Amino acid sequence: MRRKRQPIESKVTSLATVLIAGAIFVVGLVLMYLSVQRWAEGTWEAFLGQVGGLLVASGLLTVVWDLFGRRSFATEVLAKAKLSADVVESGITRVTDQYLDDVEWSDLFEGAAHIDIVVAYANTWRNTHRQRLERVARAKDSRIRVFLPDPDDPQTMSNLAQRFDTTPESVVAKINEAITEYKSLAQPGGGVVEVYVRAGDALFSAYRFDGRAVLTLYSHGRERRTSVPTWVLAGGELFAFVRQEIDAICAQSTLR
Repeated sequence: MRRKRQPIESKVTSLATVLIAGAIFVVGLVLMYLSVQRWAEGTWEAFLGQVGGLLVASGLLTVVWDLFGRRSFATEVLAKAKLSADVVESGITRVTDQYLDDVEWSDLFEGAAHIDIVVAYANTWRNTHRQRLERVARAKDSRIRVFLPDPDDPQTMSNLAQRFDTTPESVVAKINEAITEYKSLAQPGGGVVEVYVRAGDALFSAYRFDGRAVLTLYSHGRERRTSVPTWVLAGGELFAFVRQEIDAICAQSTLR
């Protein structure tokens, strides 16, 4: 592999720094030499010795900083800048592992007209935000779509039962409860409330509020956990991914 050539400007700058540092180092040595001469005994001896030592140390530190420290510092700054750019492009505005408590749900619900919910059943989340969901459903131009696993598909129920360390019958009961509760959000004169079911395993939970979303991963541990990686998104590449995944899930789902 061909090594990347160092820019000419960088080489000139480094050479100039080394030359200046070398000159300072030489001057320091000269002053230290003069400080030990017989004619410099007394005040001049201490003065010339201290100044010479300072110049020698400064010259050495300048060379070391230019050849090693400055480059390492620049590399670290550039790495952090690239990371910042990646975060901006991804659309991530918040990262937490407590999706029930740390996510600013009230802010996400505020003013949202179109909400998409992709969950296994999310009883705790649904009960916590019942009033907010009802407020959105009352708005005439609103739309709430909920995507749940198909309780009539045995393989899907078996997979979820293993994931949550419970029985398929228990999963079916919770999903049917979720279907009933989400459908009950619909109100006369209000917005559209649609509940879909889909056969097949889910890889994450997602909540989309117009142009923002919350993405939560599932744990491989077979127990109920609230400490799971969660990202709050506002536009960007990850939000586009969530939106495309919801569109794909919708195409595979059946309206209940």
